[in-house]
Amino acid sequence: MHFSKITPNRFRNLSPDPIFLGKGPHVIAGENGQGKTNLLEAVALLCGQRSFRRARPSACAPDGREFAVSGELLGDGRVETLRVDWTISAGRRFSRAGKAASFREISELAPAVFLAPEHRELLCGHPEARRRFLDRLVLGSKPAAGDDLARFERALAERNALLSRGGAPGSGELEAWTEELVLSGSAVRRHRSAALSEWRGFFEPLARQAGSEYAEIGVDYPAGEQSAEGLRAECERMVALERRRGYSLCGPHRDDVLFTRRGRPLAAEASSGEVLRILALVKLAEWHAISRARGRQVEPLFAADDFDAGLSQASVEAFLEAMPAQAQVLLTTASDPARWKGRVAAIWMRAGRALSPAPPVVSVSGARG
Repeated sequence: MHFSKITPNRFRNLSPDPIFLGKGPHVIAGENGQGKTNLLEAVALLCGQRSFRRARPSACAPDGREFAVSGELLGDGRVETLRVDWTISAGRRFSRAGKAASFREISELAPAVFLAPEHRELLCGHPEARRRFLDRLVLGSKPAAGDDLARFERALAERNALLSRGGAPGSGELEAWTEELVLSGSAVRRHRSAALSEWRGFFEPLARQAGSEYAEIGVDYPAGEQSAEGLRAECERMVALERRRGYSLCGPHRDDVLFTRRGRPLAAEASSGEVLRILALVKLAEWHAISRARGRQVEPLFAADDFDAGLSQASVEAFLEAMPAQAQVLLTTASDPARWKGRVAAIWMRAGRALSPAPPVVSVSGARG
C-alpha cells in the first residue's frame, strides 16, 4: 500500500490543500523554508512516529494549540483513511476510517523509515539515539513486542519513583518492581538482539557494496547477551547505590549500540561525508529488515530529508540506485530535480503548497523547511 493523498490542517506552514502522491520515488524540491521538511514531518506523524526533528507537538501547530494530518492509503483494491490529531488539551489521537485507533494499529498499517540530518546523532551522539534506533527496529519488525517495551517502561517508572523516596525499605514493593524490571527488561533485550541480527543481514551486504572502508564497520549490542539472571544479579549489586542516587542504574534504558571501524568508535574514524553515507546505509538496511518482517504485504514508506546534502555526485547516484524499487519513496532536495528526470516524480514546494510538475529549482543552502 502507498499514500495517495496527504492533507495537512494547521500544520506548520503547509497549506490545507491535499497533496497527491503515487507509487515509487518522488523528489520534493524547492527553495528553503517552503515546506519540504514540514511535509515529511507531517507524514511521519501520520505514520505513528514522532517528529524526526525531535520537535514538541506544539511546535508543529502555528497557534501552538492544535493540528491534524489525514491521509489515504491505497492498495490491494481498498482505501484506508488515516488521521492524526493533536490538541494541547487531549494530546495525540489517531483514527482509522473515522474511528479511534491505537498507535500500534496505525504503525502496522503505515510502517515507515525516515532519514534526516538530525539522525547524525545515531553515530555521533548520545546512546539514547541508538536505543531509539533499536526500539524502532523492534516495533517495525515485531509490533507485538511493544507490550514488553511498555511493561519495561512502567516497571522503570515505578521503580524510579520508589528509589526517589529511598526505596520503601521493608515493604517488598521495590523487590517486586525490580523483578518486573528484570523480566520485562530481559525480554526487551532479546527483542533488540533479534531485530539487530536481522538488520545486520541487510546492512553488511550494503556496506560491502559501498566499498572496503564501509565493509570494516562493526555494529554490536553487548547488553543483548546478558541473561535475566545476570540483570537480576546486577540490580542486587547496585541497589544500595540506586537508593542513594534515587533512580535505576541497570537495565535496557542504560544500553548502547557500538558502531566501530577497525576496533575504534566510528564517530572518531568517519569523516563528515562518510557519516552521511553510513547513515543512508543504516536506514536502507532498516527499511529492508522491516519489509522482510512484514512479509512484503505492506511495503514500508522510505523518506529522506535533504537526501543529497553533503554527498558527492557518485554517492547520490549510489543512494538512488539502492532505493527500494517497490516502495513509495519521498526525497527532499534544494537541487534541480531535472537531473533525475525519468527516474523520479517531481513535486515543487512553494509557500507550503505542493505543485506538480515542478518548475525549475535554484540550488540553495541553509535552513530547511
